[in-house]
Amino acid sequence: MGRVPGSPPALAPSCRHSEQLRQAVAGKTILITGASFGIGRAAALLLAEAGAEVLLLARSGDELAELATAIRANGGKASSYELDLSKPADLAPVAAQIRAAHPRIDIIISNAGKSIRRPVLQSGEKQDLDRLLAVNFSGPAALLLALVPRMVAQGGGQIVNVSSVSAGPPPLPRWGAYQSSKAGFDLWFKSLGTELRGRGVRVCSVYLPLVRTRMIAPTPAYRFAPALTPHEAAEAVAYALVYPKVQRVAPWWMKSLELAALLLPGPLGHLLSGLETLEFRLSRRQKR
Repeated sequence: MGRVPGSPPALAPSCRHSEQLRQAVAGKTILITGASFGIGRAAALLLAEAGAEVLLLARSGDELAELATAIRANGGKASSYELDLSKPADLAPVAAQIRAAHPRIDIIISNAGKSIRRPVLQSGEKQDLDRLLAVNFSGPAALLLALVPRMVAQGGGQIVNVSSVSAGPPPLPRWGAYQSSKAGFDLWFKSLGTELRGRGVRVCSVYLPLVRTRMIAPTPAYRFAPALTPHEAAEAVAYALVYPKVQRVAPWWMKSLELAALLLPGPLGHLLSGLETLEFRLSRRQKR
């Protein structure tokens, strides 16, 4: 997907035209996971203001309730559902509650996710891979499996996967658990999409660059790096809703990065390895 004319080079395509968005989502019921903070919260506010009924889902019950109250106070429609996607036993009752309360779900925005940056050799005792697979892959997949049959039965809908540019190559040092969980779900999601296309359900993956949320706060290197605001990221998600036939929303440079990883794996690997070695040495000096 190319860059929108006039948008900054680092941004993904986005919808900033409120009337276009209103025409696309007004009156529709939209479920948003990870809605209590960051991109999910910004998307909920943006879509509710455009006339959608938003179903807010996250593990942070108090923040969800506060957000739903704020949306309703502004004239919007919102319901909140507390669920930790890493706890499979809790999913079925919440999914059943959603299906009972809302006879139709037009759009699902699978946004919930978790990020951990740590060397692979230090991640085993922390169970990083298990934790990230639960939040970034198996949990979101289980929720879709519980709700998509309703979407098929009602005659169609749309599912948007809010992903990351790091779901694609090249593999980055210290991001092994995060990248593998996001890439795994991305591939599963695309496979799901090929099965659902003939049943009236469209899917789209939104690959976001760095976004200034609490998720990246623990990484000092990102404090001064270029990043989207949560609202700008929500506008990229909105682009997928305004143009539902689009299957991929990404920064213009993502294809170049993927091509470089395919054609120049050796030089790119040496560069990334060199950067990791430099960071490792610097961290050892700081501990002395």
